[in-house]
Amino acid sequence: LVWLAVASHKGRDSPIFAGSSQTPERLKVFAKWAQQQIEDSKIEAHRQILDDVIYTFATYAQRLDQDPSPAVRRAALLRLQVLVDLLETPSIGSALRDVNWAWLREWDQKVLDPREARLRCMTVFPTICAASKAQQLERRGSWSFGGHLSIPACVVSHHSLAYLANWCADFLERSDVRKSLGVFVERQLSSASGVNFMLAGALYSDSEEEDEPSPKARGRNTSESGIVADAVPSDELLELTRSPNDWYEGVQHCWYDPNATQALVRGPTYLVDHRKVASGSSMLELVEVDLVKTFDEMVHYASSSRGKVPKLRAAGDDRFFFVMNFRLVPIQLCIVWAVPKDAEWTNKPEGRLFQKYCNMAPEERSKRLKVLPRVVEGPWLVKKGVPDRPGVVGKKLHCENFKGKDHLEVSINCISSPAGRRLVQLLTGAGKLFAMELFIILEGQADDELPERVLGGLSCCHAELSKVRTR
Repeated sequence: LVWLAVASHKGRDSPIFAGSSQTPERLKVFAKWAQQQIEDSKIEAHRQILDDVIYTFATYAQRLDQDPSPAVRRAALLRLQVLVDLLETPSIGSALRDVNWAWLREWDQKVLDPREARLRCMTVFPTICAASKAQQLERRGSWSFGGHLSIPACVVSHHSLAYLANWCADFLERSDVRKSLGVFVERQLSSASGVNFMLAGALYSDSEEEDEPSPKARGRNTSESGIVADAVPSDELLELTRSPNDWYEGVQHCWYDPNATQALVRGPTYLVDHRKVASGSSMLELVEVDLVKTFDEMVHYASSSRGKVPKLRAAGDDRFFFVMNFRLVPIQLCIVWAVPKDAEWTNKPEGRLFQKYCNMAPEERSKRLKVLPRVVEGPWLVKKGVPDRPGVVGKKLHCENFKGKDHLEVSINCISSPAGRRLVQLLTGAGKLFAMELFIILEGQADDELPERVLGGLSCCHAELSKVRTR
């Protein structure tokens, strides 16, 4: 019944789908759904599900502990109470206790993945501690408090939230943990609040109160998208580079051209039977990917001297370029594909559609360009937040088209809608934890435009947005 309720509100009211607001009521539906998943799944899956569910509440835990606004703290407390109720459920508390002890054995054996260890120590454990603090505030009926919160010392059962929180706090106080995590933990343990949070990637509420940055954030370099741009030493800044292999395992902050045949597209008889088929190989060649931080937007990237297109031209590449410019101020992700010199698809339906698309009016192009995302590695919440199905970009986001004799660029303002802003926050918060594939498709709307075929693709692996170079 819970799953039917979630599915019936898909894309509008359900918190597990991108574009929804995180009201307490929707979080309760999400928590019930998560409880069912945990109780019905195998023990091996409990850690990932629990961590990603708790990760959903990290933003509210951070606001409860750090935001000076009573209204924001009150809203965070209401949402954290949903996590309190979930973790106080005997089956969930028992599952989390077993997961934690098994994880501790792996920590002591030094066999944990470093990214997972960091995520648990910097986000999951502090959120559990914050939930316990919220529980104590609720019991005291206290909505107004000052300073940092501390976990109450009391006698608790082994499956209660207070026990789980004290277990997390004890673990984080271990000298080997503090040494492993370095200054991040040292900075926090100087206060009673426990451990600070990494930039949380939970979906944000639609309310103005929730979306307004806190006074602390206003004092930092905060963009319209909600991404905080902290200063990073220049010797630690990174360039997004081409991967040495065509797979995401073992590589970080890099890109490669994915296998387009994994994508499903409209088949030759789609208008009759709605059947989809595997795409052919990508029509265009992936030439360059540029991930850059800038507070002066390059709206027309292909013409900007700060972009990489002029360098490609100077190097002698005179092919026709198709450019996708995703603007997530202060971050920009720009992808450059080229039409092969000996393209075999020129006289096929997909080739004729591409030619027609290039000559369309901008408003018509916006109805044809589809993006198919696929998270191949990452937190369960990110996989749920990024639907594995194509979407017409122009229906949700503002797009600008720039047509030249040697290129066509689609420039997308990714924060031009509330849904876009929440998805940006979700992805940027978990950037270095996931690998993602992106396929660009032109929608076939007539028999002579079918079957569809992937126009171009991109795989982006574990990008560290905090270390992106400013240009």
